[in-house]
Amino acid sequence: MKKILNFLKNPWLIGITGFLAVGALIWYLGPLISVAGSSPLATDLGRVATILAFGGSMAIYKVVYYVQTLRSNRDMLADLAGQAGQAGQSGGGGAGSADDSAAREQQQKKKEQEAASAEEISTLKQGLDEALGVLKKTRLGGKTGRGQYLYQLPWYIIIGPPGSGKTTALINSGLRFPLGAGKVRGVGGTRNCDWWFTDEAVLLDTAGRYTTQDSHEDIDRAAWRGFLDLLKKHRRRRPINGAFIAISLADLMQQREEEREAQALAIKQRVQELHEHFGIRFPIYVLFTKADLIAGFVEFFADLGKEERDQVWGLTLPMDDPTDPEGVVQQFSAEIELLEQRLNDRLVERLQDERDPQRRDLIYTFPQQFGSLKPMAERFLKEVFRPSRFEERVLLRGVYFTSGTQEGTPIDRLMSALANTFGLRRQLSSAFSGKGRSYFITRLLREVIFPESGLAGANLKVERWRAWIQRGAYAAALLITAAAAALWLTSYARNEMYVRAVEKQRLEVARQLQVLSPDQTDPVATLPLLDAARAIPGGYSDRDASKPWLMGFGLYQGDKLGGEAQAIYQRLLGQALLPRIILRMEERLRQNAANPAALYDTLKVYLMMDDTEHFDAKTVRSWLEQEWQTHLPRNISREQRDHLIAHLDALLEQAPLKSPIALDNALIQSSRTLLNQIPLAQRVYERLKRDQRQAGDPPELGLTAAAGPDAPRVFDRKSGQPLNGGIPGLYTYNGYYHFFLNAADERSSVDLGGRRIIKKKKQ
Repeated sequence: MKKILNFLKNPWLIGITGFLAVGALIWYLGPLISVAGSSPLATDLGRVATILAFGGSMAIYKVVYYVQTLRSNRDMLADLAGQAGQAGQSGGGGAGSADDSAAREQQQKKKEQEAASAEEISTLKQGLDEALGVLKKTRLGGKTGRGQYLYQLPWYIIIGPPGSGKTTALINSGLRFPLGAGKVRGVGGTRNCDWWFTDEAVLLDTAGRYTTQDSHEDIDRAAWRGFLDLLKKHRRRRPINGAFIAISLADLMQQREEEREAQALAIKQRVQELHEHFGIRFPIYVLFTKADLIAGFVEFFADLGKEERDQVWGLTLPMDDPTDPEGVVQQFSAEIELLEQRLNDRLVERLQDERDPQRRDLIYTFPQQFGSLKPMAERFLKEVFRPSRFEERVLLRGVYFTSGTQEGTPIDRLMSALANTFGLRRQLSSAFSGKGRSYFITRLLREVIFPESGLAGANLKVERWRAWIQRGAYAAALLITAAAAALWLTSYARNEMYVRAVEKQRLEVARQLQVLSPDQTDPVATLPLLDAARAIPGGYSDRDASKPWLMGFGLYQGDKLGGEAQAIYQRLLGQALLPRIILRMEERLRQNAANPAALYDTLKVYLMMDDTEHFDAKTVRSWLEQEWQTHLPRNISREQRDHLIAHLDALLEQAPLKSPIALDNALIQSSRTLLNQIPLAQRVYERLKRDQRQAGDPPELGLTAAAGPDAPRVFDRKSGQPLNGGIPGLYTYNGYYHFFLNAADERSSVDLGGRRIIKKKKQ
C-alpha cells in the first residue's frame, strides 16, 4: 500500500496527470469559449497549439527550476571546497626571531604542529574534492523515491561537548548514506564539522570544541561563526531545520556540579548564538547519549530485537506556551517518571527471563539507576533552557536516551553512593565485551525528528522582506483584480447600453421602412429611413470612430453589431434610394424630349445603371446634384439636401452600381431615336450653351460693363431688367475665342465617343 501511495505522490505522475487533465479541458471545453465574438479554440489546430503551448510552458518551468537547483547546489559545494582550501593554506607563516633556546624550541614545536595540521587538512581537502566530485552528479532520493538536491533537504546541526558520542550515534543510526558513510563522512574534518548526507536530511556534526570553546577560544569562536555564516549564506530563509544537543550520560554522571553548570552554560551560549545568527526559532532535541553506560542497561534491554531497538525511548514535549515562564521544561520531571514506571512494569518479566544471578542484579537495579539521573538531567535542562527576558526563547521539542554502541565500563551510581556513604571499597563493573548494537536512534530520527522539519521558522529579516514583496504582489494583484472587475463591469454596462441603443434604432428603422410608400419616387421621402439607418450606433456614421476603450476588454459588441448596422444601411441605399434615382431618371428622359443636351446627359447616366463597364460615379453624382438642385421642392432645407448628398456618396461607394429594377428599353429606344434625329453639331451647340450658362463663365455682357457704373443714370431697359445683364457670355468676344472654340472640339470628341449612347449595340 505504501508503494502505491509513493507512486501516486510521484511528481512526474502528478505533472503528467495534470497536463492530461488540462489538455482534456482545453480539447472538450475550448470550443465553448468565446472572446469578443471569436472562438480561438473552435478549430483542432487552435486547441492543439494551446495544449502544446501549455506543455511547453510547463517544460520551460521545469528546466528553469532544474538549472537554478543545479546552480545553487554547485555554488554551495564550491564554497565548501574553497573554505577547506583556505584552511589548507593557513598552515604556514613566519616564526619570528628567537633570542634564546627556549624560544627556538617553542618555535620548532609550533612549526611541527603547523606541519601536522597542514598535512591533516591536505588529506581532508583531498577527501573533500573526491566527495564533491560525487555530490555534483548525485541526487539524494528519499523514502518516496523522489530525488532531491542537497540544499533542498532539511538540515540539522548537532552540537555537544567532545566525546559526547555524536558521531557514534550517527554511524549506528540505521540511516542510509547514499554517498558512503566512510568516504563522505569526514567532509570538513572531524576537527571542524562532519557533513552527513543522508537520503532524508543533511546532518552537520560539529566539532565538540566548537561547543565548549575551552582550548583555543578565539580560534574556535572564529571558526564557529564562520561556519554559521556559511550556512546562512546558502540557506537564507531557513539555515537549519533543527538542532540536536548531544550530552553524554557518562559525563553527566561523573562530572562535578560546577563542571556540569559550565557545560550547560556553554551549550546555552551556542544555542543563543544559533538563534541570534540565523534569526529563526527552531526545534531543539536533547539526546542523552551513551545510555549503555548506565549499569544494567545492556542486560535490561538484551531481549530486544532490531525493530524494538529502533523504537523511541524518551519524551516528545508539546509546543511551549509563551505565557509560561519556565516553558516546557517543567514537564520533564513528570514525563521521566512515566519512563521509569514503564521500566518497572517490565521488570518482573525481565527477571523471570534471566537466569544469571549477576545479570539479574543489574536488571533489578536498572530502573533505580535510571531514576537517579532525573535530578541531574532536570538541572541541566533548566540551566540550558531557562527563559530570560534578555535572550531568545528556545523551543525544546524533546528529550531522548540513546546508545550508539556499547563501549567502556558501566557506571553503578547506586553502589557508588553506598560505598561513599559507608566508606566501603567500590567494586568496578566489568566492561562490555561483544558486538555493539544501537538502541533507540533509527525511528527517533526518521519518524519523530525528520517529519517535523517544517517546525523551524524562517529568517525574520528575510521573511519581512519577502512579506513586503508578497504584500506588494497581493496588493498589486488585488488592485489589478479590482481594476479589471471595475473595467469589466463598466464595459459590460456600456455595452449593454449600446446594445439597447442599437435595438432602439433598429426598431426605428423598421418603423420608417413600413411608413415609406413603395410608390413614392421622390428621393426626399427616403431621408427619414436612411437617416435612421445611418445613425445606428456603431454603424456607418461611426465607421471611422475609434473603439471606446471603456467598452473593450473582450466585451465590445460594436464590431459585430456595427458591421451588421453598416450592412443594413448599404442594403437600404440599394433598395430604397437607388430605385427612386432610376425612376427620377426615367421621368427626366420623358420630360427632356425637347432638350437634346439634357436628354443626352440623362440617357448617359441612365444607361450606366446597367453598364458596370462604363459606370462613372463622378458623372452620376454630378447629374444628380444638378438634378436635385434644379428640381427638388423649394421647401427642402439645406440640411436635407446635405443628407441626401451624403446618402448618395455612401451609395456611390458601392460603385459600379447595378439597377435593382429593369431599365425601360422602350424609353431608351425612344430617347435614342430623338437624339439620332438631331445633328451632332446641334447637340454639341446645345450642350455648350448649357455648360456656359451653368458655369457663368464668361459672364453676360451688359451696359454696365461697357459704359461704366454710371450707365443706369442714362440708360434703362424696356424690360426693366438690370443693365449688368444682356448678351449671354457665349456670344461675347471672350465667349467665342476663349470658351467656344476650345470647348467645341472637346465636346465634339466626347459626343463622337458617346455614339454607344445614342446608337443601340448590335446584338
